Amino acid sequence: MAQLATQGILIVWTDIDPEIEADFNEWYNREHLPDRIPRMPGFLRGRRYVATTGAPKYLTYYDLHSAAVMLSAAHTELRKARTARDRFFVPRFRNTIKGICDVVCRAGNGDGGELVLLPVAAEAGQEQAFSEGVCATLLPSLAASRGVASVVYAARNDAVTQASSARDDRGGDRYLDGLIAVETTDAAGVTAALEALSTRHLAAIGGKAQWMAAPAVLRLRYALQRDISSAS
Repeated sequence: MAQLATQGILIVWTDIDPEIEADFNEWYNREHLPDRIPRMPGFLRGRRYVATTGAPKYLTYYDLHSAAVMLSAAHTELRKARTARDRFFVPRFRNTIKGICDVVCRAGNGDGGELVLLPVAAEAGQEQAFSEGVCATLLPSLAASRGVASVVYAARNDAVTQASSARDDRGGDRYLDGLIAVETTDAAGVTAALEALSTRHLAAIGGKAQWMAAPAVLRLRYALQRDISSAS
């Protein structure tokens, strides 16, 4: 299969009430994700993770052709035509963090069974230094570490985020400034990622974690990928 041409990332990271958790997962895997992968132009892959450390519990990570697909006519129509089950589950997301981001840089090409993910932000006045430090130093070093398959740094697309968030179904969702996501293959990779994304290392290049003290570690639960030979 050809390599994904991903320039955008969408994440939806949420908790759900335990009494509807099993039905929520069935709905997400059998209905919600397939409505986007492979039917929605520009949505190239969707993966669902469950947290083994950190919170919220459930993460959906979409690889997008670009962040702009969030404002496409097809996506707008899909939001207008929500099913009854969509209308039941979507308002019940809790503690939700979203990211509508442009890929800034990446290193490595592999997929891993675990994801180490941290929302990040630059210190005031350090935006360029942080981006350069992540892309020139942190990502290449981390991608070369044992047990690390690939790493990506993505930053919020402000225009798309503002337009998309104006149509939110829930109040109180948080939109991250940026994210660093590390695909790992074993415990050594997780350890390397946690160390590289420590407060000390981020501060050294002008950055910081956003909303959480340490990265979350998440296990892959379910994935769908479109046939990108015919993707638009």
